[in-house]
Amino acid sequence: MSDSGSQIIFKQLLDRHQCIQIPMIQRDFAQGRQSEKEVRVEFLNSLHSAFLLPFDDDALPLNLDFIYGSVEGRGETRFLPLDGQQRLTTLFLLHWYLALKDGCVQEFKKIFCSQDESRFSYSVRPSSGEFFNALVNFFPDTPPEKQSDLVTLITNQSWYFRSWRLDPTIQSALTMLEAIHKRFSGTEASFLRLVDEVHPVITFQLLDLDNFGLSDDLYIKMNARGKPLTAFETFKARYEQALAVQFESE
Repeated sequence: MSDSGSQIIFKQLLDRHQCIQIPMIQRDFAQGRQSEKEVRVEFLNSLHSAFLLPFDDDALPLNLDFIYGSVEGRGETRFLPLDGQQRLTTLFLLHWYLALKDGCVQEFKKIFCSQDESRFSYSVRPSSGEFFNALVNFFPDTPPEKQSDLVTLITNQSWYFRSWRLDPTIQSALTMLEAIHKRFSGTEASFLRLVDEVHPVITFQLLDLDNFGLSDDLYIKMNARGKPLTAFETFKARYEQALAVQFESE
């Protein structure tokens, strides 16, 4: 293990690793599901409340508890979350939204883009990764507070494929963005404050788990809700890994 229990912000996690990649064995983004409205609203309210406090308030930073994950590669490493996927995805979407709201496009891209690709992505299915790559390069001229329907604006873009309507992670991300839009459009929450390392607003405890793979048993143990993957989800992950090996030489 390394950096056990260190308290950091999202930006600092990307300072340590080339990218954050939700592994294939994980579930789709669930916090944006229609059935999770109560959880979604409560979580966004907590994030919003943190921004209402002055930077020197003793209640800051708002700590989101532990994020567990393993690290792959050397040099330019990848962080693969085992637990914390939902919180990290929502935080990523909040960074994008506040960057759009505050006109901090360049600052956002320095942190979240590498050669026009998102440094936060999903391996669950290719379409999810494609969506995040497109999103980090999409910043309309009209600020979000003047947008009546942020989701419609995104889905009407030429880069948004109709087939993405079948991707649960993308649809959940859109639902979450709309919820973020409703909660943060008229507030003083700012992108620069979100990435402030000296006076952080939102942090989490990082636990890097090195030197072992993403076994089913490990995932079940680390999943905060204790929900094991279905037989189909396990088969899908292993089948896609087998295909990747088969076509390496193609």
